[in-house]
Amino acid sequence: MASRAVLATLVASIALSQSAAAQSEADIKRAMGEVAGELQQCSVYFLVLSSCVAGQEPDLARRYRDMADKVADLAISSGRAAGVSDKAYAALGSLLAESMMKSMDGNCTNIAVLLKKYMNFCQRLSQDADPRLKEWVACARASKRTCGGP
Repeated sequence: MASRAVLATLVASIALSQSAAAQSEADIKRAMGEVAGELQQCSVYFLVLSSCVAGQEPDLARRYRDMADKVADLAISSGRAAGVSDKAYAALGSLLAESMMKSMDGNCTNIAVLLKKYMNFCQRLSQDADPRLKEWVACARASKRTCGGP
């Protein structure tokens, strides 16, 4: 009898740990998807900045373009790990660019609108995305729908 109780407890414990592991894996996948989306926002932000300064500051525009490419690579690899298709990535990029241009009333003179919203966040994220991923994992585990960001 005692051995059955121990066996039942062991089986229940294994089932719970597998369930917790599956939940943890789902949380990590969600966090990766969220960070991928934020990286993509930053990539588009850097592209818009690049376009806006290209006429006056070609070297600065090139640095922004390089940053956009670097961040886009991270966004694509993180997104793929989270199950984001190339088609979905392209569609979101288009929507983000439209939204950012609209927020500036289609005029780069109003770039301050984007700088205020994205500059600090995107600088931190582009330097090291790991802390942001950890934040998102904690938010996912706490069943939060949002976790700060731009």
